[in-house]
Amino acid sequence: MGSNYGPTIATQMEAGKLKCQQVLWLFGEDHQLTEVGTMNIFMYWINEQGEKELITPPLDGMILPGVTRKSLLELGQQWGEFKVTEKNFNMGNITKALKENRLLELFGAGTACVVSPVENILYKGENLHIPTMKDGAPVAMRLMKELMDIQFGRTPSDWVQVIE
Repeated sequence: MGSNYGPTIATQMEAGKLKCQQVLWLFGEDHQLTEVGTMNIFMYWINEQGEKELITPPLDGMILPGVTRKSLLELGQQWGEFKVTEKNFNMGNITKALKENRLLELFGAGTACVVSPVENILYKGENLHIPTMKDGAPVAMRLMKELMDIQFGRTPSDWVQVIE
């Protein structure tokens, strides 16, 4: 079945009535995070093994591939400062990591916004404060700056073909 984001407009309007800026799309009984609005979702956290890790859901047929998503994953891997993983994660992971102070940043990424930090999630009537902006979202903002520097030619990259 072909589709686009048209069917999500009513849901976005309902979210607006609840003072939410975007819809966090969840899937399945365990409430896997899939996307936020029309963006891919990323979580930067300290995983249960004590490693800093950037994760985003895998391209398993439900998640839309995107050049911004791919670029952020590759930048994170190039830095070599934290683990970069494509794997499913759910609201149980989010709430547990929040309680244990292991969730560092949550953000959406896409062509239009590049990177958009998430500060709060309204989940089952509870407002979960995400500490993304506590320190200014250093990973999300660094990813955005580096990608935009490549896009605007301020940083050389083999991703860019200069045309004269």
